[in-house]
Amino acid sequence: MAKIHITLVGGQPAPVYNGIVATNPDKVVYIYSQGSSRAVETLRKEIDLPEDEQKPLDTTNPQIIMERVNTLKAKYANDEITLNISSGLKSWSHLFGREFEKMPNAAVVYMDQNNVLWNYKTMQGCSDFNFDMFTLFRLYGNPIDDHYTNFYDYTEADKECCQKIEQIRKGGFHTEFTNMLSLLNKTDQNVLKNQPFGTFESKRGTTSFVSWEKPTEGEDGFVCIYLQGKKRNEEIVLKSPHAIDLAFNSGWFEYKVARLLSHWKKAKNIYMNCRFPFKSNVDKNEVDIIVNAGNKLLFVECKTQINKTTDIDKFNSVVRAYGGTASKALFVTDAIMTDVAKKKCEEYGIMTFSLQESHFLETKKALRSEEHTSELQSRSAIS
Repeated sequence: MAKIHITLVGGQPAPVYNGIVATNPDKVVYIYSQGSSRAVETLRKEIDLPEDEQKPLDTTNPQIIMERVNTLKAKYANDEITLNISSGLKSWSHLFGREFEKMPNAAVVYMDQNNVLWNYKTMQGCSDFNFDMFTLFRLYGNPIDDHYTNFYDYTEADKECCQKIEQIRKGGFHTEFTNMLSLLNKTDQNVLKNQPFGTFESKRGTTSFVSWEKPTEGEDGFVCIYLQGKKRNEEIVLKSPHAIDLAFNSGWFEYKVARLLSHWKKAKNIYMNCRFPFKSNVDKNEVDIIVNAGNKLLFVECKTQINKTTDIDKFNSVVRAYGGTASKALFVTDAIMTDVAKKKCEEYGIMTFSLQESHFLETKKALRSEEHTSELQSRSAIS
């Protein structure tokens, strides 16, 4: 008796792929229309299993749909069948589900948005299959390849640099620090991206400057920050593998958030500076942090403060385009988030967390997962 997996295919390829992985069949049968044929081609590139090739199925005619149903029922009457109704059309899911539910050798299954596979024959759910983040991105046509930094590549030296950066930023030099290291203009951003070393001087009439030199083989990155204040001056030297990433563009804050997330028990892997490439040297979009939580992804946007609520709109679009409907989103700020920004995040279903709101800081409880649903709740804390 072979294990046959019949799966309806629509616009969301992820629940189709995850359903195949979770059931581990001997053969796959794709039920698709002309409009979802491209999704099937994408799935075929990821699924290395024998396939019962089918022609595109009519989307509405019940007689034609039933002909396909009866053909497959007869063909696999002596096999073990799972029917995945997570994707595809309602006209298909109704007729396929109704008929296969009657078969003693078949089980109708559904992959929900939390990547829990529900078996409607046993009324049980499971989520212990191998979730592959990189496959998910390929399924949606957005391969990330190696365009990211693994959080666990950061060293103790990087951690010390982050602490130094926080100290000098808070030491009465916030404005100067922000102007020279956080809010770089396009010219300076281009220099930082393409030059091996350089110096940025203050544009506010002070002697403040920042010099940097990118890491080379066998040599860590180097950053020297000199800030002139009204009453005193201060200088720090940073030397670590990711010193430049930490010093510029609020990289220190992203690393601080990633460290908090690393204490969350569901975090399997944490990826930083995730870039989805468009063409050579041009990025489609960048995500500050992506957490692989075992059976879903958590996208994290980090900003010291929100200056434009359109940043929230953009982040929401990125999550939906690259992560699909099952992915979760978290917006983290250093400063207290305005009520307007919180409201907009709430409307999108984006969780919020501010490091400056003391009631969120108790024992790092800002992100809690309810075990029975695997659902990240918006008022939970990092644990």
